[in-house]
Amino acid sequence: MSLAPICITGFVYGIYTKYIPFYIYSILKSYPDYYVKIFTDTPLSAREQSCLRMIKQRLSKRFEVKENDFADFKVRSIAEGKARRFLIPRHEFRHFENVYVGDVDFLLVRESPSLLASHLQHCENIGLPYSNQIRPNSKRLTGLHFFKVQPYYEQVEHRIKHYLHHHGDLAAAFQTIKRDEEFLYRLMEETIGFGRMDVHHYRPHHGFHLGILRSGSARFKDYVKNGPQNAFHQLPDYATLKKQLLQYFADPLFTDMKNIVDVKEIRRLQQWLRPY
Repeated sequence: MSLAPICITGFVYGIYTKYIPFYIYSILKSYPDYYVKIFTDTPLSAREQSCLRMIKQRLSKRFEVKENDFADFKVRSIAEGKARRFLIPRHEFRHFENVYVGDVDFLLVRESPSLLASHLQHCENIGLPYSNQIRPNSKRLTGLHFFKVQPYYEQVEHRIKHYLHHHGDLAAAFQTIKRDEEFLYRLMEETIGFGRMDVHHYRPHHGFHLGILRSGSARFKDYVKNGPQNAFHQLPDYATLKKQLLQYFADPLFTDMKNIVDVKEIRRLQQWLRPY
């Protein structure tokens, strides 16, 4: 059996489940041949489940959401909970060549080169089985993390298994660090290393970060205006980004979904896209 080229995944910790249907929609609308696999620590609401059924009926069946995953994995902080996205066992991706760990409060758009092709090129450039970037003047990688399944897990799996079987050691790690991005940095430092990452910088958003909209219209305008030049956003030019996002809002499926699951940032995005 041949492996599928890519799985886009994420672990949703806390109250972010409302974004899941829109995230899945944007991925499969942009890249119909990709697969999406989302893990949550809580059940989805009936409204969120309804939206997922609509996506399966009207767009694609190429996704799954595993609810209550790691239910027995007790955490002591939000950052510790978020770090679980970097501890997903290898068997969950046994049918895929590559994995992209994203954040669900994004709407992805189609790019050229594609998300997959661009990260594979970055892996080649930096000589690593993963693609990420160290944040300036820190010991933090970013939370958007791409990797080649086989060579990545060959080097990292023993540490992942250790943390999954020794919860206290994960808690101990967060006594000296505050963010899950610091945990990922430490995990890579202990295993694969950072290759030529300092020479070849690549860390795009691959779409629109809905979290920007929580900071007001001025922040939105700055994000879309300067995003293409921002090394940690690398947005498409605004005309291209706006066109694709407006196509989502023009889709009856997307409209039906936002009428079922009310997400303030989705409403705000539709309002602010048109005049700007």
